[in-house]
Amino acid sequence: MRLSTRYQQPLRTLALSVLPWLLAPAAQAQLSGSAGLLSNYLYRGISLSNAKPAARLALNYDGTAGWYAGGQVVTGQLVGEPQRSAQWTGYAGYAQRLPSGLSWETGVTAYAFPHNANWSFREVYVGLAGSKLSGRLHYSPDYLGFGERTLYGELNGGSMLAPRVQAFWHGGYLYSRDNALSRRAEGRIGLATVHQGWQAQVSLDVTRLRSGTTSGRYGAATTTVDSGWPHQFVVTVARAF
Repeated sequence: MRLSTRYQQPLRTLALSVLPWLLAPAAQAQLSGSAGLLSNYLYRGISLSNAKPAARLALNYDGTAGWYAGGQVVTGQLVGEPQRSAQWTGYAGYAQRLPSGLSWETGVTAYAFPHNANWSFREVYVGLAGSKLSGRLHYSPDYLGFGERTLYGELNGGSMLAPRVQAFWHGGYLYSRDNALSRRAEGRIGLATVHQGWQAQVSLDVTRLRSGTTSGRYGAATTTVDSGWPHQFVVTVARAF
């Protein structure tokens, strides 16, 4: 079962971080969304907003039979772009809870960069989740239009510290079969809260990049690459509807 749409990680993108304690099958079809601001739009450890603030609008639909779909648009800015442009993400999948209490899911995600159409790509994914821990494996035959076959694995978890405060963590690794310089590890730890429809979180994001990484072709690294674990704090505020 995927995580509640109130804190989707798209794509998983990643984005508002997941809140695993909200895992639960939908009792009825539900349409929800959120609009908010991010101090930096990070995608798997790389900034797709040129290390600048970005706005995001997300919409999600949970069906009654396990089917779900949704998407988001972010005002990003890739390397070489003179100004901000829309970056779109859409997904659709199916999830079911097992007798053991675990949930599994599978689906497809599409990423679109209208001003840089050559970088648009698709992924398929499978996932398994429990009450406090979830994992996903994503595969793309043409990651970001680079002609690279990639696998991206991620683990997400968290625990409640107070009625409205949760600590969360995320770890991911991108493996490229065709280009070792594209491989990288990234992680995130932070705090999140919800109050009367408002959502807020602060996180510390770290990335391990290889010298000469192809990430510079589309996103901005936080600091000089291959210098340990570049890190930064990211703040997100959003309103659910």
